[in-house]
Amino acid sequence: MINLSQRGRAGLEFLGSLQPYSSSKIRQIAKKDFNNDSDGKLMTESHQDQFTLKNWVSKIKAYKKVAHRSLAYRHERFYQRYVAEENFVRAIPAIEEKRDEAEKIVHISHKDCGGSLELDQDIKIPEYYEGVEWHLEPGGWDGYDLAGPMFMSGIGKYVFSRGGFAAVEVGDDIRNQRVRVTSHLPKENYNCIYEMGCGGATTLAACHKNYPEAKLIGSDLSPSLLKAGHNVAKAMQIPIHFKQRDARKTGEPDETVDAVVMYALLHEMPVSVCIESIKEAFRILKPGGDIIINDPPPFSAVDPFQAVILDWDTENRGEPFFSETCSMEWDKVLNDIGFINTKSFSLGKKGYPWVDIGTKPL
Repeated sequence: MINLSQRGRAGLEFLGSLQPYSSSKIRQIAKKDFNNDSDGKLMTESHQDQFTLKNWVSKIKAYKKVAHRSLAYRHERFYQRYVAEENFVRAIPAIEEKRDEAEKIVHISHKDCGGSLELDQDIKIPEYYEGVEWHLEPGGWDGYDLAGPMFMSGIGKYVFSRGGFAAVEVGDDIRNQRVRVTSHLPKENYNCIYEMGCGGATTLAACHKNYPEAKLIGSDLSPSLLKAGHNVAKAMQIPIHFKQRDARKTGEPDETVDAVVMYALLHEMPVSVCIESIKEAFRILKPGGDIIINDPPPFSAVDPFQAVILDWDTENRGEPFFSETCSMEWDKVLNDIGFINTKSFSLGKKGYPWVDIGTKPL
């Protein structure tokens, strides 16, 4: 962990105060305005009965029209966008002040613990992925060489840890959420757990905490995230095998893993790609193996105002597939693919973390 300068730290601490304030105090006023609006009241009352997979676009459009009547809503969304942009405007210079120290962390050599890193220079980057500045990060996941220290010592520590962004509520501990989510895998023990779209080591470290004997494999498209994850895993002395793979083509043999984890992955891909990836998970799972998915809740499971809040990220926070993903009910997709014993539930008050679980038949 890097100790930022007072100036760098203060800038991020300001954002880490503004974001939860706007998403709690101001958003509460905006939601009250929505529910007091005659149209908003009718929408809330009829949402569960009338909202469908076929009409979600028109429904969200109508909900947004009502939400925009509220001055509080417009202010709250302005602050959310401001924080989302300023995260990097402030965090990158703060880390640049400590570049020498940050580079040492990135390149430090940790004791080998049995994990591995396998990069594929010839991997074909999907069109939907290339050029997207996820979460408004300049250049995307691989755009900044010190992104790992920037998140660990800057944005993650002072802003994201406070919650109040996207589907994450104020006060939510996003690291502990991974432990909570993965603990809901149906069995007490697993021999091999595979995470698609792992990014780094965070979710697999949570799996290690819950299932310490399991072999851990994680794949992702981003070489930067995989390199950082490999480094962190060695620092934590957790043997994780990282591979640069498309989630639709893991390269794993048929029926060789006991559990597949998809943590905050589906909303980073078009629905068609998500379905292909779930089919791939079904292929590599052993009979009796389990899948667990965590993502924002479906629009149908939240009230109209919360649906508007979720939809906003699609156009305003570098999340091009957020709304498309929230329009789906993934437990039904799991059933269609062949999973059994499927169930969906929320671990939070407003739908997040939203969990889908299924088992491959024996």
